[in-house]
Amino acid sequence: MRQQTRSRVANCLDRAHLLRPAERLRQGWLTIRAHDDHLAFDGLPVPSARQRLLVDGRSGDAAHFLRVGRRMHESICDAVAACGTDPRELRAVLDFGCGCGRVARHWARLDGPEIYGCDYNPELTAWCERNLPFLRVARNRLAPPTPYVSGSFDLVYALSVFSHLDDPLQRLWLDEYRRLLRPGGLLVLSLLGDSLRYRLDPAERRRYDGGDLVVQRPRLAGRNLCTVYHPPAYVLRSLLAEFGDVRRFELGTPEEPLQQDAYIARV
Repeated sequence: MRQQTRSRVANCLDRAHLLRPAERLRQGWLTIRAHDDHLAFDGLPVPSARQRLLVDGRSGDAAHFLRVGRRMHESICDAVAACGTDPRELRAVLDFGCGCGRVARHWARLDGPEIYGCDYNPELTAWCERNLPFLRVARNRLAPPTPYVSGSFDLVYALSVFSHLDDPLQRLWLDEYRRLLRPGGLLVLSLLGDSLRYRLDPAERRRYDGGDLVVQRPRLAGRNLCTVYHPPAYVLRSLLAEFGDVRRFELGTPEEPLQQDAYIARV
């Protein structure tokens, strides 16, 4: 009920053109509350609380940022291995929507693949360029293309990216991922799905249960304020229909699961 109320409040603020100012105030308050007294175990710099909040959306806490990023990285590697590929044998990996390197920083511990990252936010890509020397960073626009040549990557992952893009943009980016992946390459997506269905109001829940995409505030596509929910039936029937060997996997651990539906698929 609380999440539904938040969504209704956000819709009212959006209609009054007050949603963005309200979001800036919320981010400012969460930034003040964030804890920075945490040393990164990997020896790499930790982005500012505000930058962490731009990636997480709900917490700017440094320990949370590092812990979640590590678990996402481990879950992706486990899913890749379950598909029969040793993560160390990947030649090139793209973190699409890398932000300030929440997940990308953890590839530094793995010998083998070259790691690339791109993001829509120039501040976050600039931070990665300055602080993550192993990461080859580029900036993408809201719509394709990216600057990479076709067939550049063995793995592309986009975590909670499609949670903020409307359907036309999602289709464009899926076409771009197919272009970027080598034959047999793997795509990983994390989406808002069953674990967060409770956030939807009754009308949205009926659409979701009927297998339809639910897009809240589509005019803000590309921002965290646009929220998109993907029913599993829609993912399998439509979103990833042109990919093969589509599998769901757990993003996180049983002790601390991350409330996103994760999929891995092969071109």
